[in-house]
Amino acid sequence: MKLVKFLAFLVPKVCGPGAPLTVACLISFGLPPAYGNQSSTVRVGIVVSKNIRPYLEAVQGLESGLSDNSDVKTQVFNLEKLDDKERVDLFRGQGVKEFGLFVAVGPEAALAVWKGIGKEDASRIYFMVLNPEKVLGPKARGCGIPLNIPVQTQIEMIGRGLPSVRRLGLLYDPELNSAFFRTAAGAASFSDLTVVPLRVSSKKDISSVLKRQGKDMDALWLIPDRTVISESIVKYVIKEAFLSKLPVIGYNRFFYETGAALAFVFDYKELGQQCAQKALRILSGDACLDTPPLFHVWINEGVAEKLGLRPSDKYLPPIILGP
Repeated sequence: MKLVKFLAFLVPKVCGPGAPLTVACLISFGLPPAYGNQSSTVRVGIVVSKNIRPYLEAVQGLESGLSDNSDVKTQVFNLEKLDDKERVDLFRGQGVKEFGLFVAVGPEAALAVWKGIGKEDASRIYFMVLNPEKVLGPKARGCGIPLNIPVQTQIEMIGRGLPSVRRLGLLYDPELNSAFFRTAAGAASFSDLTVVPLRVSSKKDISSVLKRQGKDMDALWLIPDRTVISESIVKYVIKEAFLSKLPVIGYNRFFYETGAALAFVFDYKELGQQCAQKALRILSGDACLDTPPLFHVWINEGVAEKLGLRPSDKYLPPIILGP
């Protein structure tokens, strides 16, 4: 820690005012970077779970964020195209020596990197991973940018975006998300909100639960829950809620476009750029800790007006009127 503070003091004086803590600057002190490679260039291996648009956009942002640093070179690996031998070579063979950092994009890549590197203990981070503790295991020390917005932050954004809401119905399977409900209920108690539990154990229960408890809430909150969420169910729930004059809160662009009044939205390129900055800090010797993701909150102006919510044009970021 003393060394990091010393470098923070010394870098502007030796490398110039405002100079970033780059690999070349570290070497100018005769100090080897954290990854132990004496070369002035560090290679970053980017391992991608699948060839799908969100991951490709995230990788584009990541490479863009790293491209300004001439000391860093990237190489992208599609996990689906790596056979068992190639994975061993990459994670436990020469790859561990060649790459100063592995970045895992998506849950499959994160699991492969953490399991593949094993005791080699090479530097590694992940992003684009929801609930990483369930992917890597509760005892694994993860490091990265999970796709989880802190529950307290979500409660705060809902309160600011939909100020007339006081009773927030949370639709969830208790076998999967009881912990989320408990956290949300506790966080809401500090925000003048009440979270109403809408427990379902199967998809067929959703309709009856909504009819039975619809009058107990001012808005309906949908979270990632494999029992509750599918494209057809989301469309059905949003339609039924709209007919009952209930605003729906969702967690991506699809919910917004389907008619949710408020949705938490990620810009995947932006997340990639956020990860790039984190990667550079790790390569400079910073401790690796989880960082909440950057996000936006979109208010669906047309839906809100039809529900009588009177959306404002003076929301503070990250809350905005959606496109």
